[in-house]
Amino acid sequence: MSDLTGLSNYTDYMTDANRVATENLQKQLEESAKAKENEALFDACKQFEAYLWEQVYKEMEKTVDLFGDDDDGYASNMVNFFKDSVIQDISQQTASQGSNSLAQMLYEQAKRNYNL
Repeated sequence: MSDLTGLSNYTDYMTDANRVATENLQKQLEESAKAKENEALFDACKQFEAYLWEQVYKEMEKTVDLFGDDDDGYASNMVNFFKDSVIQDISQQTASQGSNSLAQMLYEQAKRNYNL
């Protein structure tokens, strides 16, 4: 009859090694998911800040009449289209500048509130 003690030790070793590998993989997956959640949360905060700045710029633009009234309407529509596009671009740039932005503060507050 052969001695199976060595086989039992090897089986125990492999079981423990697989358990440790599984736990490590699970931790990595959880960290990756958490990083993606954090990235999505920060992106949403930046989008909100950009929207807020867009509203501010649009209200500021209303206080001045840069282009006046035109007669045909087509030029006015084109100016409005490009003006809105420029305001959106400027808003996104404003939201992405600085480390103490509103988006950063919203992000930090949301992380604290939701234990992320």
